[in-house]
Amino acid sequence: MDLNLIVPTCWQELTQSQLRYVFFLISEGYSQTAIQTHCLCRWSGLEVLCPEGDGYSVRHNYAIHHINAQQMAEVLSRIDWLNRFPIVPLRIPEIQKCKAVAADLQGISFESYLVLENLFQGYLTTANAELLDEATPILYGKQLKLLPEERISIFYWLSTIKQYFARRWKHFFVSVGATQPENIQEHLQNLMDTQIRALTKGDITKEKEVLQMDVHRALTELDAQAREYEELKRETKSSTL
Repeated sequence: MDLNLIVPTCWQELTQSQLRYVFFLISEGYSQTAIQTHCLCRWSGLEVLCPEGDGYSVRHNYAIHHINAQQMAEVLSRIDWLNRFPIVPLRIPEIQKCKAVAADLQGISFESYLVLENLFQGYLTTANAELLDEATPILYGKQLKLLPEERISIFYWLSTIKQYFARRWKHFFVSVGATQPENIQEHLQNLMDTQIRALTKGDITKEKEVLQMDVHRALTELDAQAREYEELKRETKSSTL
């Protein structure tokens, strides 16, 4: 087999149309192997003609080749990163002619981030996909009725944001994730109230200002406070030994 197949090597290299295609396949319930196979053929220009012996007859650049099952598995391994979530936030840049905010949410307010967190947790708890539609005024600047693949894209975006934020502000998100609440809505409300109190330092006159802070700035401050609290606990513990 002499095939020179050029395909993206990671999520970040995908174009808007390629992202949409992946999310469409996911929304249609295709298996991981089927998703990889469809993407490989579409992105590389490989056309599967028919089964042949222990493999398949394929066309690439007008030439006919035979590829067996083992060779196909080796080729598919080039895009096995599709089976994992992206390591950095990514999203469809434009949906229904509405442009997305920054992939890492920089520039949105802390209040908007809290709304997104509530919607995302609500979706995880209830599987109500319409909650993802409710995130669009923040993420795309307009209330949208999303297609299934667009909803999948929002889910991937918010999931990768959580992972990215947890790595960047590890002190704060370790403390946030330390409990396993029975009532998720009550827990989220208490958590938001605690975060706002931490940022206002108990001064309710500053609440409006805090809610309008850039989310990155707010999380940086919360992370610093969590780190200081961890250090204080260690110092207190060592002094009592």
